[in-house]
Amino acid sequence: MTTFTVPFDPEKPDLTDDTWTQNEIFLQVFNSGDGALFNSLYREDSISNFSGEPLTGEARLNFFQEFLANKPKLEAKVTHSYVAGDVALIGVEYAIDTTGPDGEPLRLEGNCTDVLVRVEDGRWLMAIDRPVAKSGLVA
Repeated sequence: MTTFTVPFDPEKPDLTDDTWTQNEIFLQVFNSGDGALFNSLYREDSISNFSGEPLTGEARLNFFQEFLANKPKLEAKVTHSYVAGDVALIGVEYAIDTTGPDGEPLRLEGNCTDVLVRVEDGRWLMAIDRPVAKSGLVA
């Protein structure tokens, strides 16, 4: 079982409107390697361009499960964060250490713009995940 340093309910995850907490939860869940848990940080209709193309719903879940199966390691530094009512805009510089298709180590780096929204039950979830790679294969 994975232990998280920033506690949250994996059955009803909440990224919160606190930038530091949101980033830590996102990192912990990504780095757990659990694609289904990671996907639960997103609204069902959320769009993630992490694969290089916009994915939502089942296609997004399938990508996350496959990509996270090798347990890549994500590092992320928030560059800016703005919260306006029930919407948050967050900028992040990221680096992911993973394995390429040839089995060799691969480092993916870039910038990401995320939009989070407060959903009906008060939790904050991802609505748009838009990484732009400077190096590597993804996005």
